[in-house]
Amino acid sequence: MKRWLRERSDDECFAFVSACIRFRGYGYEQRALDLATSCIRQPAHALVVLRAGLVDPDAGSIKFWLAFGIKKLGGRKVLAEISALLDAKPSAVDKALYWLPGLLPSTDEASRASCQILRAEAQRRGIIRGPASTCTPDGRVLFHDIDGPPDVGSSPGFHRGSGGL
Repeated sequence: MKRWLRERSDDECFAFVSACIRFRGYGYEQRALDLATSCIRQPAHALVVLRAGLVDPDAGSIKFWLAFGIKKLGGRKVLAEISALLDAKPSAVDKALYWLPGLLPSTDEASRASCQILRAEAQRRGIIRGPASTCTPDGRVLFHDIDGPPDVGSSPGFHRGSGGL
């Protein structure tokens, strides 16, 4: 598949990858981003793909979108895109800042410094969420949905989004 796509024009490759990216969930995003990493050649196309992943990311898959962006565009460009979302999509910024330090190359000091500055600004604005669990007075740990407080009336010690006990 990758070889076939690389033989196509940039626009044809981008159109095919864009269609694949629309199918979210069940690992399709990872497969589509793998194709995009291999076949997308124009930075403008890579930027469109990255922006698609930052529209409404979930906490786990955003890692793959960021890794794609860093590989194709570089850390500074990805950080600039995330910075632009501070007001419009604070949840996406929070999720991205969780993964970014581990994805940025250790040799890219400028991007690492920019990431720290962005994290400080996000903390100043109250965008960075606290822990997703709390401990009750009797010692039980309650896991919260990553995007909000626990459900009222759910079973003790388990809440929607916790992934288990």
